[in-house]
Amino acid sequence: GTRVARNWRLASARHRRARSKERERQREREREREREVKRMHRSCGRLSGVSSSAGVCAAAARRGLPASRRRGGLAQQQHNASVPAPRRVRPRASTEGSSSVLDNLDNLALVKKVALSGKVFQQISAREMFEALIAINQIKSKKPENLSKVLAGNEAGEGGSYWKLVYTVGKKNLNEATSKGTGSVGGNGGNFFPVTAVQNWNEETNRIQNGIFILGVFSLIFSGDFELVDKSAILYFDFDRLDISLGPLSFGFDLPANEERVGKKRPFFIWLHADEDIAIGRGRGGGIAVWKKVDKSYREDEGVYV
Repeated sequence: GTRVARNWRLASARHRRARSKERERQREREREREREVKRMHRSCGRLSGVSSSAGVCAAAARRGLPASRRRGGLAQQQHNASVPAPRRVRPRASTEGSSSVLDNLDNLALVKKVALSGKVFQQISAREMFEALIAINQIKSKKPENLSKVLAGNEAGEGGSYWKLVYTVGKKNLNEATSKGTGSVGGNGGNFFPVTAVQNWNEETNRIQNGIFILGVFSLIFSGDFELVDKSAILYFDFDRLDISLGPLSFGFDLPANEERVGKKRPFFIWLHADEDIAIGRGRGGGIAVWKKVDKSYREDEGVYV
C-alpha cells in the first residue's frame, strides 16, 4: 500500500509539472502572437502611399491574435477601433500612362508597392500580395490598352522590353480562393519567385525570350515567336530555340516543332494589368503571376541578356 501511494504521488507530481509546462508554453505562444501583431503594424506602417495597408494589416493582425481575443472582449474592441476599415474604391476610367482601369484600386497599389520593393519588404508581404491578386483577378474590367507598346516597346533601342518574374500563385490556390474566399487557403497563398527569371518581348521582331539567370555565370534561355491580340489582351507564344551558357562556354540548338501547339492551342498569358512598372497576367496553366519591368542598369548588374 505504501508503494502504491508513493507511486501515485509521483505520478500526480509529474502530471502537475507537465500541465504547468503546457500552460507556460501556451502563454509563450500567445505572447509571440502579440509580438507578431506589433511587428505587423510596424511593418505596415512603412506602406507609405498604399491606402489599403491599414485594412490589410488589420485583417492580418486579427488572424494573429489569440483565440480568446478573437471571440470578443475589450482588448479586441479596442484593437478594431484603432484601425480604420479598408477603403472600397470603384474602378475609374483608364488614365494616361497606364493600360488598366485598376489604377485607382488599393489592391493594385499594394501589388505594385511590393513588386517594386526589396526582399526585406517582400518577406512580410507574401500573404498580402496573394489576397490583393485574388481581388484583382475577380474584378471584371476593360482589357489593358496599348499592350504592344507597354509590354514589348523598343523605344530605347534595347531589343524590346524586359520583365522580371516576381510572384506567382498556382492554379489550385487561385481557384480555391476565388470560389471559397482567401481564408480557405493556408500559408502565404503564393510565392516570390526564388531565382532570377526575366522575359523579353520585342514588338519589332515579335520574338520572346524567357531566361533563367544564376549568379551571372549560368543562363538558360528559351526563345520563339509571339502573337499579341490586343482586343482580348492575350499573348500567344511558343519556343523554337534553347541557348545555354556557363561562364565562357555557350551553346544552343533549335527545338523540334510541335504540330499540336498551333493557333489557340499555344501557351498564352491573359493580361489583367500592364503599365510602365508592373504586369499581371494569368497563364494557360491556370495560375497568376506578377512581373516588374527592369532596365539596362539592372540587366548589366545581374548579367541578364548582356
